[in-house]
This record gives sequence, structure tokens and C-alpha cells, in this order.
Amino acid sequence: MSTRRPARTWGAAAIALWAAYLAAVLLLPDAAGTRRAPVAPLVAIVAALLAGLIGWLALAAARPATTAARALAHRLPWIAFGGGWFLVWQLSTVKSGLLAPPYFAAPEVLIAAFADDWTLLAKCLASSGLLFLVGYLIGSVVGFITGLLMGWSPRADYWLHPLLQTVGPVPASALLPLAVLVLPTTYLSAAFIVAFGAWFPMATMTRAGVRSVPRSFIDVARTLGANEGFLVSRAAIPSALPDMLTGLFTGLGTSLAALMTAELVGVDQGLAWYINWVKGWAEYPKMYVGLIVLIVFCRALMVLLFKLRSSLLAWQQDLVRW
Repeated sequence: MSTRRPARTWGAAAIALWAAYLAAVLLLPDAAGTRRAPVAPLVAIVAALLAGLIGWLALAAARPATTAARALAHRLPWIAFGGGWFLVWQLSTVKSGLLAPPYFAAPEVLIAAFADDWTLLAKCLASSGLLFLVGYLIGSVVGFITGLLMGWSPRADYWLHPLLQTVGPVPASALLPLAVLVLPTTYLSAAFIVAFGAWFPMATMTRAGVRSVPRSFIDVARTLGANEGFLVSRAAIPSALPDMLTGLFTGLGTSLAALMTAELVGVDQGLAWYINWVKGWAEYPKMYVGLIVLIVFCRALMVLLFKLRSSLLAWQQDLVRW
């Protein structure tokens, strides 16, 4: 009873707020001088959301012990908050003119901007995704090899660790002018700084993970006749896997920051380039749409990385969640 009552309260609040938002879109007049756009797509989206929410609530009330019911109860406060946020957004922009154009836009204006420019946005998203994938994978692989060498071989650690300590902390974006000067194309320069952003944390964490392998494991394996290849592949790397994944997570953020810098400075396509380009033309609704796509892109990458972590470290999946 104590868990159902808050769910009912939040469910009623969510339905009321989204219904109020739909009524505000349809019934309240627009303020003079605000930028207008067709509201039919927005109305269809909100109506579908309301119908889905009501159906989900009905299913949760009929079967409160199901996973879907628990998931809904967990998300209901955020769903209600979203309805309130959109209601305030609508009232403060197109309905009252308090937040006036061109710097602020109502949701239906953003939908119209997305519909008008979705092909270019898709190309820019694909360009950013490909550049990030190339740089991030290369940087992670090179960082893994570097960290493995330093962690396993004292001789390699003697020569490589000072280099890592000296060059690694340098921001990847600071190396862009040098990369443009040395490498033949701006695309290769951008891929290099994205890779550099992933290399340092991956190398650092892989080295730490390999060096933390208990010496007793190595001694027992050698006593049983294990060679160096077996020790590295079956003892060092599996034991260092949690630290390596931490390096991947850290490198994700630094690589994305390097990607945005590269697209703003040199590469003539990508999400950051698109955002800067439409801002230059004072197309602020399209700028907001580009930012939303960028946020979704970054969140999707983080979710995929957490899925990878959960599959590789099943025994630790309840320790870190996303």
C-alpha cells in the first residue's frame, strides 16, 4: 500500500501536467511577435505520450508486481517533471513572449527546425560518429598496448612511463595545431587528437590494473609451467579488466571533448560544426536541435559502454549503474 499510493499520486500528477500542456498548446493564444510553427506534429506526439502513459498506468495497476510496473513507478516523478517543464516552456515562450525569439523557441518550432534540416543533421551525426569511432578505437587499442607493456615489463615501464607522465596530461585539443601542421589532412588531425584523448586514460588504467595483479597468481602459474603469453592473456588482462574499462569510460569524455574541438576548428562536417554553422546564421532553433542530437549521441555512447561493462563484468553489474 505504501508503495502504490505514491505511484498513484505521481501518475495522476503526470497525466494532469501533460494534459494541461496539451490544452495550453491547443487553447491558449500565441503572443504577438513570437515565431510560429505548425502544432500538429507536437500535438500528435503529446497525445501518443499521454495514451501510452495511461495504458502503462492501467497495466501497472492490474499487475503491480511486474517489471513494467516497477519501472513505471521509478520513472513517474521524472515523467511528471517533464510535463511541468514543457508546460512552463510553452507558457514562457510562444504563449506569453516572456522568452522572446530569436534566442528562445517553443517546442513546435524545434520540431519544425528538425523536420527542415534532418538530412543534414543525419549526415553530420554519421560524420561525428565515424570520426569518433576511428579515433576512439585507435586510441584505446594503442593505450591498451602501451599500458600492458608498462605494467608487465619493468624495462618498458622505465622508458614509457616518464613519457606518459609528461605528454599524457596535455589536453588533446592543445595538440590540434601541431597535428594540422604534421599530418596531411585535417581529418587525420582530428582523428589523432580524438585518439590521443582516449590513449592517456586507457594506458594509465591498464598499467595500474596489470601492476595490481597479485604476485602469488603469477608465481603459482609459473610453477605449474605457464609461459609468458599464458600469464598475460589468462592472468594479467582478466585481472586488469575493471581498470581497463575505467580507462575506457574516462577516455570517452576526453575523446568527445577533442572531437568537438576538432569539428569546430578544422573538420567541415559533424555535429559541433553544424551547431556552430547554424549559430553563425542566427538559426537558433536549429542550434538547439543540434545540441539535443549531440546530447542524445553522447548519452547513447555512454549507455553502450555500460552495456559492454555489464556483459564483461557480470559479477560487478550491481556496483556501477547507468
